[in-house]
Amino acid sequence: MSNDSGRYVVLGKGEIERNRLNEGYLYFKNYARDSKVIYNDAVVISDDAFVLDLATGSGAWLLDLAETVPPSVTIYGVDISSAFFPYIKSEKNQNIHLLAQSCTSLPEDWTGRFDLINQNLVRGALTRDDWQQELKEMFRILKPGGHVQLFEGDCDDWKCRPGSAHEKMRELYKALLDKNSLMFDCGKRLPEMLAKVGFENVHSEVKYYPVNVNEGEGGKMGSNIISRFLRSLKPAILRHSGFGIVGSDEEYETLIAEVQREWNEGTPFFDLVLIYAQKPVV
Repeated sequence: MSNDSGRYVVLGKGEIERNRLNEGYLYFKNYARDSKVIYNDAVVISDDAFVLDLATGSGAWLLDLAETVPPSVTIYGVDISSAFFPYIKSEKNQNIHLLAQSCTSLPEDWTGRFDLINQNLVRGALTRDDWQQELKEMFRILKPGGHVQLFEGDCDDWKCRPGSAHEKMRELYKALLDKNSLMFDCGKRLPEMLAKVGFENVHSEVKYYPVNVNEGEGGKMGSNIISRFLRSLKPAILRHSGFGIVGSDEEYETLIAEVQREWNEGTPFFDLVLIYAQKPVV
């Protein structure tokens, strides 16, 4: 995986981005993942289990998990950058370990160590080759019978009315991902890629999430979270002169406002896909 921060097209910097990551985690947990930390009800975390959160970012998922499992469970968080790592130096969190490392090249002595691996929303960081290498690493470091769970976006079936703000935003987003060799149809491709690596019991389901402010608190939160995500793309988009689609900061802000108006008229945003799989026992 490239260490070039330019590859991280959806990742900003500072406390504003940290807050976006934390608030986004809670929103998607509550409104797209049925308030679950572990998606597959068949997964049982034993008292001596090892759990890994890849691309942990602000550590929102691993801190949430730590509240639900015994302190004897060992939890690792890995990210290529430590910029958003949470402060965990307390007696309560002595079972949490954070490591700045690429997810495509994990420690050799981790082979067969983990019972569960989690990863959320890293489409803006991994090329197709990165994904293939990372899935191989996941397979290597899981125990036989261990589980992986992924939560990713997928734009392949993003239906947009011709001439709509959503169509323009879709073109912009695809141009940005293509420019960085990132996967536009990530959520759709991952189940097949997991199976090719050797995983079994692969499950995938598209999850609805509200972005219409007329749908209550969830819709208001979704409109806020997703519009902030779109703003996080703005510097990268404008670095490429808006790909000939928008010409200025003001034009892009107007486009976001138009997208929000379409949400409130009933237009959904792109799909999010919940995926989980298991390494064979033998």
